[in-house]
Formats: sequence, C-alpha cells, structure tokens
Amino acid sequence: MSREFLSSVLSRGRRVPIVHNVEVANRIDASKLFGLLTFRCAVEADHDLADATLNFQFGRAQAALSGADVAVRHSPDSWLVSFNVNSHLIENGSQTLTGELRLPDGSAARLPEKTYRIDNSGTLAAAVRRDLETFHTPAIFGRVVDSGLFPYGPGETKAWFDQAPPPDVPLSAEPAESVEAAERHLIRWGFCLLPEKLPRELIDGFWAQLEGAIDSGEIQYRRGSSDRIHGAHRLPEGREIWLFPPVLDFLRRFFRDEPCACQTLTYPNSSEQQPHQDTIHLTPYPSGYMCGVWIALQDVQPDSGELVVYPGTHTFPRLRARELGLAKVDKDYSSYVVFDAAIKALIKEHGSEPLAYRPKAGEILVWHENLIHGGSPRRNRELSRKSIVSHYFARGCVGYYDSRGEAASLEALA
Repeated sequence: MSREFLSSVLSRGRRVPIVHNVEVANRIDASKLFGLLTFRCAVEADHDLADATLNFQFGRAQAALSGADVAVRHSPDSWLVSFNVNSHLIENGSQTLTGELRLPDGSAARLPEKTYRIDNSGTLAAAVRRDLETFHTPAIFGRVVDSGLFPYGPGETKAWFDQAPPPDVPLSAEPAESVEAAERHLIRWGFCLLPEKLPRELIDGFWAQLEGAIDSGEIQYRRGSSDRIHGAHRLPEGREIWLFPPVLDFLRRFFRDEPCACQTLTYPNSSEQQPHQDTIHLTPYPSGYMCGVWIALQDVQPDSGELVVYPGTHTFPRLRARELGLAKVDKDYSSYVVFDAAIKALIKEHGSEPLAYRPKAGEILVWHENLIHGGSPRRNRELSRKSIVSHYFARGCVGYYDSRGEAASLEALA
C-alpha cells in the first residue's frame, strides 16, 4: 500500500496522523465502480480517532462522520478507517473523492484525493436511485451497513418476478425442459433446475485442481469435515464454473439486469447447516435480486447429508438482523440461534415440508434469495456430497451482508 505523508508538523507535542492510500475494499476492478462501495485506509495516529471528525466529499455528495463511526483501533498507534458510499447517489461519470480528518485540538490531515468512474446504468439502478433519494438514504455513511438504510416495504421497488402472479407449475426436482420452464418454476416454487448440466470434464478438472490446492496448503480444509471451502473460483477451472455461460444467461434473463458474482462455497461433504434464508447473510435491495446457484459435483446419494429445500417458502416474510434484534457479527454466529428459531417458527406456522435434493453430477439448481434451505445431517459419514454454490447479485441493486454489516464484494462479469 503506498504511503502519503499529509503533514510533518507537530501539534501540541503529538504527531499529526499519517493516512495511507485510500482503496476500494469490495471491488476487484476499481476503474468502473457501481453499487454499494466500501473505502478503507490505514491511519497511523497517537490520537484517539474515536473523537475525531471525518469530512468527505464525493462528487456533489458531502458527509461529516464521527471517528467512532468509521475508525477501529488495530494497535496503540494504528487505526483502520472505513466508510461506505451508496454510489447510486453519486452522479455517473468521473467523480473525485476528497476527505479531511479533523482532530479535537483543531489540527487536521487530508486524505489523498482520488478520481473514480461511477457507472450505475440500467433500469434497475435508476429505480434504486429514485428509491434511495425518496427515502433520504445517505450517499456517504459509516462502516456499518444495516437494512434500516433502505426503504424496504411500501416504498420499495418490487422485482418483476415477485409481482407476477404465480404460474400454475407442478413441483419438480428434475431439470427443466427449457429456460422458460425453469424460470416459471423458480417464480412459483423459489427454485429450479436448469436444462443444461456442467460438463463432466470440467467437474473432474476442477476437483483435481482443488485436491492439489488442499494438498499444497494453498486452500485450507480439514479432510472429512463438513467445513466449507472459500474462494475456489480463484482456481482456473473453478472460475470456469463461476462464469458458466448457461448460468449467467439464465440470471441475466431472470434479473433483467447483469449478474455480478459474489463468492463460491465448495463442499466435499454436506454443510449440515440449519434451515435458513440467505436474505440475512447475502442481502439485496430491492428484495429478490440475489440468487444462489448450487451445482452437484457427483451423484448425490441418500443419507449423505443432502441439500434440502422448502418449496414455496421464498414468499415468506424476510428475516433481517434489525427486526430480530441481532447485533452485527464477525466470526461468532452463536447469537443467531434467534434466527434459527425464527426460521423454524415460520416453517411450523406454514406447515412447510422439506424436499431432499438428490441430483446427478453436473445438475444446476438456482434458488431465490429468500427460499428456506439447508444441509441435512450426514447419516452415513462414509458418503461424500461434493458440490459448489455460488451467489450472484444483480448489478443494479444494492448488495450487502446484513448479518455482518458489510457491503458485498462483487465482481462485474460483463
């Protein structure tokens, strides 16, 4: 990270803070920015930055934030400063970001000035901009993202697929005959199987790369466990799966917007995860503009800890941290037993029944962000359940992680 000295003067015997290069933390490509953005910089300071004020200007947008809202201490003389920008509220085109850190004693240090290209184009992005302006969502705010910043409810732009009358489609756990049939099943039941399958040679090549990366220590995994593997899309054939054209084409059709990739989770075995909605973890505004894509990397056998889905539950109320009274978390999700209990209550209230999913290798399941799903127990621990799940947001939406209070890391694919 490059280092820029903002001042060499001393103030009352204390060193004026040194601000390191400001970077966009949740985009790989910073040349064309979209959606909800997180900016970060390291600051060396022997002052308590919790008492400081940070003034920002990005294009025409301005904000004055307290140090307590943006700064976290890493050591006695080191801080991480992060803040978020709803770039829907910044004009498209080249815009300059400036900032000033002002201390209680009156001294100040400027952030390095940078110019970025903002590109929130398309019908969905325009609708989101109007919603945020009407709701008076701030363009620039502190490091914590919360659902209360967005006009969920009556003022929310409704996704076309959530407004459409549910089609009369029989429930099926088989690949659809066409993308049109798959889309209708997704709208009606909250999930679908695409007509296309992932080629066997791609599955075998990816798994061989993954095994090699585990053996070399490049990827961490406790063999035999139900642990998830993060970031396998960084392997060459993992990225091919991430960008599999039939998946992107289907999501482009469903979102009526460009899909952006968020992450991959690879499972040698069942996750055994409690039934849940993705809404609280991978959260879109407006609702509905995130999909999970689950691909079987082997023929899934009974008692292996099959994926289970609860058909039709995507229409249930969405559970978010604010409504459940849950604090944002880092690694310890133990407090989210409240969320687990709320999901179980919804299932019981509506009499929903799980559907165990036993696909053939290469079959591709897509689910709506609010569908209740989970991993069943591994009754036979000798059986693997190889799979990879990717999550995609629509480019024009706001993407964030409600449970963590963070903006989503997204990669534009077109």
